[in-house]
Amino acid sequence: MHEIQIDIVAEEDITQFQDTEHVSVDKINHEFVQEDRLKGQINEYTIFNDIHCYQSVQKKHGGKIKFRVNLSYLDPQPHREFILSKSWMITAASSFVLGLLVIYLGWFSPLQFTDHTILSIVTASILTFSVIAFLVALMRTHDRILFHSRYGQIPVLEFFNKKPDADSFEEFIHRLSRYIGLAQQVCKYDTHKCLTLELQELRRLKQENVISEQQYEQGKQVIFKNKAFKA
Repeated sequence: MHEIQIDIVAEEDITQFQDTEHVSVDKINHEFVQEDRLKGQINEYTIFNDIHCYQSVQKKHGGKIKFRVNLSYLDPQPHREFILSKSWMITAASSFVLGLLVIYLGWFSPLQFTDHTILSIVTASILTFSVIAFLVALMRTHDRILFHSRYGQIPVLEFFNKKPDADSFEEFIHRLSRYIGLAQQVCKYDTHKCLTLELQELRRLKQENVISEQQYEQGKQVIFKNKAFKA
């Protein structure tokens, strides 16, 4: 069996691997890379062996996190999550309007201001603050596509929406959805066994700091309440 190495040793790698399966890479199906320069983050995805996805998340100031997900434990239906940073967007808009108002009062209104130097400094400061607030709003606004766990419905795989471009992004998402469906067809376990295995997968991802303790507990409770798990 020829083993292909995906994992590359990198500086500032903060991954805490708890993966005891030691899955060898026999075949790489597809690779995909996303970059958000504003947020300073690069996401790399590798579908391999038909049923696994490896993700590497490199943050400019946050180190590198790597993890593996068995695709049969995922819901094939992606979900969009759009979170707008309303407070910073309102701040940016308000300060911009204030800057325009100062420009109007200082240079175009009947009011006469003798010292335009100070007025220019004030106007430049207000507009500069408006631009900074707008950039902060963009950094804190999230437009993501998420793949959740199949039964617990916990977000596991995360993508920047429509990056690097809409066409290649949609193609990869459709491809990933198909691989998830195929992985579930290959898995011959009954629902009770699938629930148990998904819970183990979520526990591993929690130990690797991919999902939070709160998310794990939330998914666990959903799985525990499933009638098939109690059977």
